[in-house]
Amino acid sequence: MWSRTFSGFILGLFISVSIALNINLLLPVATDVALLMGLLIAFPIWVSVQVWSYCFSSSKEAWLKGLMVLVPSAVLSIILIVMR
Repeated sequence: MWSRTFSGFILGLFISVSIALNINLLLPVATDVALLMGLLIAFPIWVSVQVWSYCFSSSKEAWLKGLMVLVPSAVLSIILIVMR
């Protein structure tokens, strides 16, 4: 149980930051609005990923499924930053 908690905590943090960054880079809004949106979006995503990690029977499965979400999102973040 602790290993799934740890995977949800770590992967949830990185996934929420990556998704919030992608949304902020894709939407043409002012900087202050982008920061507020990032704050409002990141926390519910982080909590959702933490809860989602308990749906799996093992920590290995939770890590693999979480990485399957994190890697494409992180690649998109890198592409959007480079294109900027």
